Amino acid sequence: MKKIISILFVSALFTVSAYAGGMIGIKYGNGDLEGTKDAYTAGSNSYSAQSASKDHEFGAIFAEVNLPNHPVSIGLEYIPYTATVSVDGNSADSHLELSEHTTLYALISNSIGDGDASAYFKIGYAMADIGGVKANYATTTVNSNDDSLEGPMIGFGVQSASFGFGLVARLEATVTDYDAVSVTTTSNGSSSVKKTADAELTTVTISLAKTF
Repeated sequence: MKKIISILFVSALFTVSAYAGGMIGIKYGNGDLEGTKDAYTAGSNSYSAQSASKDHEFGAIFAEVNLPNHPVSIGLEYIPYTATVSVDGNSADSHLELSEHTTLYALISNSIGDGDASAYFKIGYAMADIGGVKANYATTTVNSNDDSLEGPMIGFGVQSASFGFGLVARLEATVTDYDAVSVTTTSNGSSSVKKTADAELTTVTISLAKTF
């Protein structure tokens, strides 16, 4: 799905850019990922819900095209790194490798002040791949797991006026609310147990982009 969206976006980039502007840029900042494991029962034991968070610096690349005669842009953002997400919070936890994080979004901007600076609101949908899932305990076997993570994103920011060579800077904050993901495991030969968790990612970033 992400490859199809990327191909469509690149096609739109070359088609629309002949009639309207856009930009290509890089961003850097901090992301805070908060995960919540749902309560579950394994045999005669019950485990309560748990939450944990982790923040880390990250980078991303993005491209946008402006819709002609509208203050709206369509963009695609890609985070070129792999992150590890824990589904369970105890010593027998299972880990998901999260990669290929891609967000398709629409951005609505409005000029502020006397110059070309602007404030904007963005809304989109984020998607990522879930790779090799493993359990820390040798007695725990992973039977099945979800292979994707996705959810809606909203954000807001401010963009500077051009300061030479068509360059602009941005300061931005976003929140992505991911859908729940699950993994089914078997421990010590007992019946299989489905463990479910969801997550929310909050980011604060600065960007530098070249307009065209």
